[in-house]
Amino acid sequence: MTCGHQGSLFGAPEGRYARVALDTPVRREFSYHVPDSCEPLVAGSRVRVPFGRREGLGVVVGVDEHPPSDVPPDRIRSLNGVLDPDPLLTPSLLRLAHSIADTTYCSWGQALAAMLPAALRRDRPRRTIPVVELVEMPSAEDLEKLEKSYPKQAKALAYLERAGGPMELREVRNRTGLSRSPLDTLAKKGFVKFGRRKEFLDPFSDVPLLRDKPPQLTDPQQHCVDRLLESLETRKHRDYLLFGITGSGKTEVYLHALERCLGQDRGAIVLVPEIALTPQTVSRFRARCGEVAVLHSGLTDAERHDQWVAIREGRLRVVVGARSALFAPVADLGLIIVDEEHESSFKQESTPRYHARDVARERARLEDAVCVLGSATPSLESWAAAHEEGGLVKLELRDRVAGGKLPGIQVVDMRVQQPEKGKWLVMSQPLCAALGKALDNDERAILFLNQRGYAPAWHCRACGGSVHCKACDVALTYHRWRRKAICHYCLHEEEPPQICPNCKGPVDMVGVGTERAEDTVERMFPKARLARMDRDTMLRRESYEEVLKAFGCGDFNVLLGTQMVAKGLDFPEVTLVGVLNADTALHHPDFRASERCFNLIAQVAGRAGRSDRGGKVVVQTWMPEHPALMAAKNHDYVGFARAELAERKLFGFPPFGAAIRLSFEAEHRSRVEETASAAAQALLAAANGAPDIKILGPAAPPVEKIRGRIRRQILIRTSRSGLTQIREVLFDLCQKQGITVDPL
Repeated sequence: MTCGHQGSLFGAPEGRYARVALDTPVRREFSYHVPDSCEPLVAGSRVRVPFGRREGLGVVVGVDEHPPSDVPPDRIRSLNGVLDPDPLLTPSLLRLAHSIADTTYCSWGQALAAMLPAALRRDRPRRTIPVVELVEMPSAEDLEKLEKSYPKQAKALAYLERAGGPMELREVRNRTGLSRSPLDTLAKKGFVKFGRRKEFLDPFSDVPLLRDKPPQLTDPQQHCVDRLLESLETRKHRDYLLFGITGSGKTEVYLHALERCLGQDRGAIVLVPEIALTPQTVSRFRARCGEVAVLHSGLTDAERHDQWVAIREGRLRVVVGARSALFAPVADLGLIIVDEEHESSFKQESTPRYHARDVARERARLEDAVCVLGSATPSLESWAAAHEEGGLVKLELRDRVAGGKLPGIQVVDMRVQQPEKGKWLVMSQPLCAALGKALDNDERAILFLNQRGYAPAWHCRACGGSVHCKACDVALTYHRWRRKAICHYCLHEEEPPQICPNCKGPVDMVGVGTERAEDTVERMFPKARLARMDRDTMLRRESYEEVLKAFGCGDFNVLLGTQMVAKGLDFPEVTLVGVLNADTALHHPDFRASERCFNLIAQVAGRAGRSDRGGKVVVQTWMPEHPALMAAKNHDYVGFARAELAERKLFGFPPFGAAIRLSFEAEHRSRVEETASAAAQALLAAANGAPDIKILGPAAPPVEKIRGRIRRQILIRTSRSGLTQIREVLFDLCQKQGITVDPL
């Protein structure tokens, strides 16, 4: 809908005035006159507005009868257009966005923009997705010439060949770091072709909706369900922590609560860590709840818009999706479920830097809904809240539903393992024996390694250094399929180094990535039908489901991958899980490193032994005495949480205080150091010597340089009350370009 411009040369124009929040870091709303042609206008609608010399898109957050007193009348301009006859965002979502802005130190407009899918941040959503597909590969001779003269074209061809089908143009550029120009040139040469693909509105439209009968609940499950149903009946807000070991039937508890919620004619939201990896979960929800809305990045702009409309109108009352599904405009929301609430993927890494777990609880509070956080390894923040008065109500499932036991975990000390002659040791003798036995018994195995590529570094024998990317302060990783050394930050590629850039001595590849592990398994176990799941093999959106479906059907009997294989997989035939290197999570300079290591091992171990065959987990490590590994070996989450919380309390880290990281970056070292020092001085002045506010830094972060930009960081540790004291300084810093404020 387009609105005519109206204004007045003398005083403010007559009529109503809209307060509009724009996606800018400025902490204020902007007032615009609402022409008669734009009426009726209500809060929650998107509008086009003049903003400086350009046109912007914002969200109406209020409509007033009188012009603002702090704006000169002749400065008030009129709306350019209204995009939504009916508001997209409900009043509770507007309040939720305001809360997010307050807790993540951004503007209201930035928080509202994060709520809207990319499609709705533009005027006209696209109906199709641009794709590019390989037509034919050049001859070996021509390909060699391309590698030498036009390496970007050769790089694009390599990725398209590996994809095995049409890739989204956006995904090609994200994976390769290339512009469209090399692809256009390849299209002119006839090697690739462009096209457009329309996604299905319902990703399960070709899957029959088979309703199933609820199984008999165990007594612990029934107790949990009764508590949730009791809260749903009262229609009052309540937060629960469902703490249940892997295979204990948490999903069945969710389903019973969902059925009751739908029986009350109320809506529900189910958050899962990664929608692309959970077709089993979505199918179970459909079987019990009927048609559901599935919100994920695979939908086209227009389809995401159509899903939003269907949800807003109440035609789809259950929404399943990843982090952003939390903002779906569900009418009369009664239940929010956050499955695997401990997962780091629920933390938004761009502005606003919110955590879906916290926002879910806040939305449930605003809408008098029930919120359920479920996990076998809850975040320590949730665990602590479950032991506080007025926090989370803890529900427990201590046993597996089939009566089976958790798999035994064997920790292998790699320091005493005999290395394979002439080879880098990938698999220990105990893991080799266990895998051979599983394959002989026609069973399946999952091997986990959170390091892709063939070898993660080159080591110099003489000076002990490693070969780094010239633009980033990180080691180059060798990827055998590309025959290149690649930087995982800036995607720079170069020929494998032969000599150390510092001392000119010889360098050797060190470490193990998924490519090297795949090579080892296939060499040592001819019976293995192996599928690899990592960022280098899952190039198309369909790849995830295709591989998991094939693994479930028995086409593959070994699944090797990164964190993709550790989330939400339920295959009863899996009897063995191997963790090839448990130490990668421990080496991060992060106060949550031990927690993430424990969670990862416990979660991936839970993929084994989900049938009467039982299961076994083999964990390879160079640090077998580490408390996180010892606790994981004994399946002792409670003991681990007790010890880790005691350490957190000693140092004042969450949940016993607030931690905020300020990041600074610039092309020139002097500028970033000057900006960071000025920020530290402003924070110290605001703290005014308060003993509960600790300002650490500025200092260089673990990765000092990325894409040629120098970085510095400041860490703030404080109490909740201390945040109020430095609040305005944090908001001020968040509005400055090159400064990131990130609540940890």
